[in-house]
Amino acid sequence: MAEQRNATLYKAELGEELRRLRQAAGLDRGDAARALGCSDRKIYTIEKGQVSVRLAELYTLLDAYGVAGDERGDIEHLAQLARQRRPRTSWGSAVPERVKRFFATEETAAVIRVYQPMLLHGLVQTERYARAIIGVNSSLSPADVERLVQARMARQERLTSEDPPTLQLVVEEHVLRACIGGVEVMREQLEHLADLGSRGVVELRVVPTSLGAHPCIGAPLFLVLTPEGGRRPNVVYVETLTDGVFVDEPDRIARYEVTMSEVLTFALSPSESLSLLGTVVAEL
Repeated sequence: MAEQRNATLYKAELGEELRRLRQAAGLDRGDAARALGCSDRKIYTIEKGQVSVRLAELYTLLDAYGVAGDERGDIEHLAQLARQRRPRTSWGSAVPERVKRFFATEETAAVIRVYQPMLLHGLVQTERYARAIIGVNSSLSPADVERLVQARMARQERLTSEDPPTLQLVVEEHVLRACIGGVEVMREQLEHLADLGSRGVVELRVVPTSLGAHPCIGAPLFLVLTPEGGRRPNVVYVETLTDGVFVDEPDRIARYEVTMSEVLTFALSPSESLSLLGTVVAEL
């Protein structure tokens, strides 16, 4: 998945550069939208790296921003890299567009912090655990279930890449004790998680059931993703039954960041979490 990860990162970098150039020219999004003959929203999505920019559109924006010479050449080259196409996969057709956007954001994150109230996160799931979860969705055909399982496995390749993300997984204790797919499947899953934790691939932080109320109680699954490079702000992704929503407003992002930090003060340490995990495995 490295080729797509690079293309996605280039798209985000291009958007950031276009935002910087617009501001340097003293223009707001409305000015850029009028130059391009589009909505303010389109400029927003371009600058967020959410959509590709056609070369004609790029030339119009660079003209409006007064960009020339070597700097213009660098931006045009970056745009070409951002337009690289991902090789076709056997599972791509089963993944909704909104989920593909999340995949791209996850793939370019340097730090991934997850609060998981009900299930283990897809990046640490075994194939059988993933199949047990995805397979109970009555809206999916058996073929789509298998394609989505393979998509989930493909996402995990980044954890063993040359430049893996820092992955911090905050889970409720009952997530470890839920017998997803049966005892054999759950034992395999927990042993896999223990292996990832002991090797430092993931930092596991368990919130004990005995704790009672804590800052994340009642919250859905959410992730705080820190992009590579450190020049773009954090992104928050919240998952519901039917949708996944990106949170873009700075004040709302800040609230999720604070809540994530607060829940860590209630969670067990990494070593304590692995110890509890071992206890749960032994009890199966």
